Amino acid sequence: MPRSVLTTRRAWPADAETLGLTCHLGMQTWRAFAPAGWVVPTPAVRAAGVRMGLAHPGVWALLAFVDGEPAGHCAMCDVDIGEPRATILWHLFVRPRWFGTGLAAHLHDAFVAQARAFDFPFAWLSTPAGNARARRFYERRGWVADTLLEEDHEGLPMAIYGRPLLP
Repeated sequence: MPRSVLTTRRAWPADAETLGLTCHLGMQTWRAFAPAGWVVPTPAVRAAGVRMGLAHPGVWALLAFVDGEPAGHCAMCDVDIGEPRATILWHLFVRPRWFGTGLAAHLHDAFVAQARAFDFPFAWLSTPAGNARARRFYERRGWVADTLLEEDHEGLPMAIYGRPLLP
């Protein structure tokens, strides 16, 4: 059986629909722990937000393909919240077909490497508080839970994590 080929490239505003669909597919799995009445944002809504973000000079994103098919992405944005200077792991989404394949770990490592290349000493992220799988993934990679927000802008309780980036 042929081996799958993973390729990556920087994502740009023209990739917003692809990233928006990946976000949408990943967020559909959040229904298992989301509060009653929570609605998964449509791919178009996600793409609009991604397009705006990717147009900002402080945003970097990496798009992954498996055998030429979009499979996941990660994205970071710089923040001005004082010291230490920090970045945010804005997105890390893998399409469900590639859950458990190591793609998320590859994208996470790419984020850490790029954040270090940009000289960020610290990073933050938020993930749904009820997403035990994602929380374990981040904790295994050195992220420490900082606080719990009651909800983000879409009504889903979120956990905030931070970690140093210096080797």
